[in-house]
Amino acid sequence: MDLSEILRQIFAAAGVSAAQLPADVDFSPGNLLRSLFILLVVYFLARFVRGVLQRGLRRAKFDARVEQLVVQVTYYGIITLGIIWILGGFGLSVVILGVAVGFAFKDLIQNFAAGLLIMATRPFSLGDWIVVGTSEGRVAQIGWRGTFLDTFDGRRVIIPNANIITNVVTNNSLAAQLRSEIKLTLDVKSDVAEVERQVLRALENINDISKNPPPRVLMESLTTGALNVLVQFWILDAVNQQPRVMSEAVRAVREILHPLDVSE
Repeated sequence: MDLSEILRQIFAAAGVSAAQLPADVDFSPGNLLRSLFILLVVYFLARFVRGVLQRGLRRAKFDARVEQLVVQVTYYGIITLGIIWILGGFGLSVVILGVAVGFAFKDLIQNFAAGLLIMATRPFSLGDWIVVGTSEGRVAQIGWRGTFLDTFDGRRVIIPNANIITNVVTNNSLAAQLRSEIKLTLDVKSDVAEVERQVLRALENINDISKNPPPRVLMESLTTGALNVLVQFWILDAVNQQPRVMSEAVRAVREILHPLDVSE
């Protein structure tokens, strides 16, 4: 079986019919060497242009995200044009190339396009604390295939860019402070006014809990024999302080309310 027949079978597996394939594909040694030479030239040209663009955009003080977008589009654009040129030398049309690439690299193309959209719309920046589905952490890198998150337990998670575009993304870094909550359950006979006073006093002594807006205690719901209470407070610099402040708040509320026989 010659290389032309092998190529036809590969295209057939990708969903390209025999009628769409060229009658003859030139895999002569001379054409292979020519294609290898073009591939090397295109690769080094793409790297050279990428370096020139990076230095020029940095000197012009472009935004880092714009710089990354322009550099990546240019780099992969040059390589793509080179591949099209090489395949054209074998007798393959651009139409066939497009169909084959569409089947073989569908996910890569989707993620690349989604990455460009993320860079253009800026739903988050490097260092932001975001939540995507079950993944949560700080944005370490926005790549052409996926976005890299450094989780709070020391792991790195790579989320495909297409998943980010199609899912709900929560950015916890846009506001200077974030609201946190503690839920309490009291006996219906409890002195609600005394509980509120004790809780607010406990939160007043914790650093990094905002005074504006101040903490508040809300009666959430009433069930048989129990009153559900919601304690709300805002944490300053929540991106860096949220776990520590939340822990201190729960401990302080527990210590003050323990004599009152209140369950959390």
